[in-house]
Amino acid sequence: MNRDKKKKSISGVIKGRIIPILGALAVFFISLSVLYYGDNVGLSDNGDFRRVLLTNNIEYADSADHYYLFKQDYVMELNGADNIFKAAYEAWQSNEAEDIYSSPHFLIIKISKELNVIANALTGRDLTQYNIAYMAVLYIFMLSVAAWVIFTFFADAKIRVQLSVFLLFIFMFCDAGYLLYFNSFYGEPLQYTALMMLVAFGMLIYKRPSVPKAIGFFVSLYFFAGAKLANIPYSLIAATLAILIVIMRKDALFKLGVAASALICIISIAGLYSSIPDWMNKDTTYQAVFFGIAKESKDPAADLRELGVDEKYAVLANTHAYMEEDEYPIDVNSEEFERDFYDVVSKTDIAAFYLRHPVRLLNELSKAIENSAYIRPPAAGNSASVPMELTDKRSEWSHLRAALRFLYEPWVILAAFICITAYMVFMNIFYIHNHKIESPERKYMICALDILILGLWINLALPVLCNGEADLAKHMFLFTNCIDILFFVCLIGIITAPFKRFAASAAALAVFTGLFYIRLPKATMEFGRLNGKPIVWRIEERYNDGSMLLVSRDCVGVMPFDESGNDWEESDLRRWLNSGFLSEFSAAERKRIMRVSNEVPLPYSLRDRAVAGDHSHYWNFTRSSVADLSKTAYHYYPEDSVFLPTLEMMEDLDVSEPYWIMCPYTSNDYMQRFMNSDGFILHTDVKNEKGVRAVIRYIGE
Repeated sequence: MNRDKKKKSISGVIKGRIIPILGALAVFFISLSVLYYGDNVGLSDNGDFRRVLLTNNIEYADSADHYYLFKQDYVMELNGADNIFKAAYEAWQSNEAEDIYSSPHFLIIKISKELNVIANALTGRDLTQYNIAYMAVLYIFMLSVAAWVIFTFFADAKIRVQLSVFLLFIFMFCDAGYLLYFNSFYGEPLQYTALMMLVAFGMLIYKRPSVPKAIGFFVSLYFFAGAKLANIPYSLIAATLAILIVIMRKDALFKLGVAASALICIISIAGLYSSIPDWMNKDTTYQAVFFGIAKESKDPAADLRELGVDEKYAVLANTHAYMEEDEYPIDVNSEEFERDFYDVVSKTDIAAFYLRHPVRLLNELSKAIENSAYIRPPAAGNSASVPMELTDKRSEWSHLRAALRFLYEPWVILAAFICITAYMVFMNIFYIHNHKIESPERKYMICALDILILGLWINLALPVLCNGEADLAKHMFLFTNCIDILFFVCLIGIITAPFKRFAASAAALAVFTGLFYIRLPKATMEFGRLNGKPIVWRIEERYNDGSMLLVSRDCVGVMPFDESGNDWEESDLRRWLNSGFLSEFSAAERKRIMRVSNEVPLPYSLRDRAVAGDHSHYWNFTRSSVADLSKTAYHYYPEDSVFLPTLEMMEDLDVSEPYWIMCPYTSNDYMQRFMNSDGFILHTDVKNEKGVRAVIRYIGE
């Protein structure tokens, strides 16, 4: 009997303690391998690094192409420190000359600087060298801690449940889409790891509340709030869970410990809010109005009047806060504009405006959902050697997520949110009315779910309300993370269900996903030859004069856009399409190809050649919005016999493999845009190879 008890005790220890630790170690080493096995990968700078680097006295070791290449190495300013002790002291200092705001993000950076100093001293390297890998390892450790806590929560479950949780966690949350952030100076990796720890400690508190777990919860909440200052309002709401945690145990010491940790957390978060610099609030307010409310508005002057702003500033509609100075029609840095706009409009005014215009709010929320398709920001490069290359290392979930489609389909997400919200409202009313909530655990669970649902709505709306459509894809990272957590929970429920229910759920999921891929096939025709084979064309449009717009059904080649620039008229690809590509066409066939003019955006550097437009074409990667404001962007009308798919064709054109489109990335003169195989429009260096789909206007019989 005693031997059996001892065996059960040992088995319980292994199951409850050892297995979660082994799982956490697996998360650690798998995450490490994603970033550093083979080619090192991370995220390039989109302009956000600068304020972080300056504040923390760090500079690029090599700043060439830092906006499009992942950079591993940097240099720390240590004020001539010549030994490890002085260097360690200097590494902890901030640049007081900068407009610094408080953030635990800086704490992580400083710790990573100290680790670099120690490593440099031990290996004999220059003390000023900074390798971003030391910061990435800190984030990996935090994610592993979160994984350990989550695996511990399921330690009492059946083996198949534990295995399902482990495999899904690795598959979804150790995906490169999340981990690439670790090799960057963005605030998202701290937000991600803090959120995972927040969820993990919240689960443990529900199971077995204790003071250490409550402290872990509120420390995680503080880091979550400070990672991105837009998280502060929601974090203060989440802190109210302390009221429910306090009543989960009767002993006074527990109540005191929870109350004290919650109070310290709330005070600390309030301190973060008070440190938000004025420039940050101004920039986001500008974008929320002129690149949000007034963007493509039918009457921007009326919108501004409703906000209490002089309608003379309607000329700023469709502009954002980070344009070149000569692109603004008026001086946005003047004292007059400060007085007439920044002193008048607040985030509360913007929220009130959208509440008075629910249809417009719904439209903006739909755009936000569409922009949540990608985990990693599609505008940031991953490679250390090839500009704007998106790595495929451990990206299975990223690809599957994009393929599922319903995870970023506006009507699906909004309908699901409404149903979940209605259910929770019913649950609250039912339990309160019938006084059925007896256990503190039940109260805690319902309140936690309430806060979770509220958080989903807040994280959906906040990017639009606080920053308009500017850099929307990156600002949807938290929303994407929350959706993935919900989907993770749903999948665990499906996988661990009885076989019949599992099979039915899996089949329903497959059918539902398949519905998004149903498209009526377009008519095709054969015309011309390439490499001795007839070319099959899709008939995209028929015109009244009997002509037709034809797009090659498949790519007619895979090649670079050009060797040096994104000027369509001077590109190697244009020359090939209008000469080499047509070499096997007969004279009669060539006569059936009409020369046409196409509206083509111009990069900022070539704006002097524009026949119309007063701004660069703003970047957007969704098919429904990629052509936004293209009519008012710098553009011209080159004439061609054969050309590439244009912006206007993107919404309806099918996708089989990546192919170039006739639109430069207008922020520079060496990036070109292309349709990716998942149906989103990205950009890459003109020297990189992509597919070529030819377009012609065919003159009928």
